[in-house]
Amino acid sequence: MATGMIQDNMGRPQGNDLSAEAVSNNIKMPPELQEAYDRVVIAGMKVMFSDESHKMMLQFMDEEGPADEKLGKGIAGLMLILFKESNETIPPQVIIPAAVQLLMRAAEFAKQSGMGEISNKDIAGGIELMIAIILEKFGVDPSQFKQMLDQYDETAVNAAQQQMGVPNA
Repeated sequence: MATGMIQDNMGRPQGNDLSAEAVSNNIKMPPELQEAYDRVVIAGMKVMFSDESHKMMLQFMDEEGPADEKLGKGIAGLMLILFKESNETIPPQVIIPAAVQLLMRAAEFAKQSGMGEISNKDIAGGIELMIAIILEKFGVDPSQFKQMLDQYDETAVNAAQQQMGVPNA
């Protein structure tokens, strides 16, 4: 299954070592989408850290509940707001990568401000929930997405890597 293979082949930092910077360095947008991606991330940061919404974010993160749920639901909601505010002009290809970047920024902020320990497991769970919510809101059944990923079995991915001259992990 591709999702497990991708996770197994990525150098996963243990504990709490995952950072927004590391994720940012690994998000590769095609040149024609880079500007849109940057605009979405900047707009999301402005919303998250504006005087008005920053207090709401702090209250939301302070509430009881698992950190992964708070991160996933919060950033999915933010992305839906950004999409509506853009008059639905955000290219679909940048929504998930920008959301991942914003989730990482929110997790980093929560760690640095002492809102509690946020582990890599919390971040992964938050990303998974966030993607499921976003896909559902855009009319994509998460099981369809999983089926699409599953069609790329490890053999096909390894063959593609060899063709591109990338050593198998």
